Amino acid sequence: MLSRVMPSNVEIKASVSDRALFAEKAAQLSQSEGTIIRQHDTFFNCSQGRLKLRDFMNESGQLIFYERPDTDGPKLSRYSISPTSDPSSLRAVLSDALGVKGEVRKERRLFLIGQTRVHLDTVEGLGHYMELEVVMRPEQTVEEGQQVAEDLMEKLGVSKESLVTGAYMDLLLKGHKET
Repeated sequence: MLSRVMPSNVEIKASVSDRALFAEKAAQLSQSEGTIIRQHDTFFNCSQGRLKLRDFMNESGQLIFYERPDTDGPKLSRYSISPTSDPSSLRAVLSDALGVKGEVRKERRLFLIGQTRVHLDTVEGLGHYMELEVVMRPEQTVEEGQQVAEDLMEKLGVSKESLVTGAYMDLLLKGHKET
């Protein structure tokens, strides 16, 4: 079997106390108002990493497998993605085969700043969060990606204290409520 290098990104997730202020800073840095994306993620049981089906609620979706350590601060995430034009039937098949671990519904506002995707998320049952995804170029080191993320965190006014570990799914399973 041929092994292939999975694409990777450096991610940071943090809670956001002032959604309007964060949106204003992100809009200034990206020179755009951002794009609103509705997402319904279904997580399936799997033996390693995470497997989720992302439904964009418009007859399109993505099956996403990823591996990422659950630690504070910038972390490297490796992933593979397959698009689908029928997320509901794929959800049914995967639910039957693997079982559902849980679901996350969110409204995401996406800003593009350099090589970084900045997400301002409102997550059902959790509240407001931001995610930075530094899309790594092949020649970049993890450290360079982390530096990009940390610089942007500073520009966006994200404090180290607001950093969050794990995925929204983990937070929902742990029973975190809106603060």
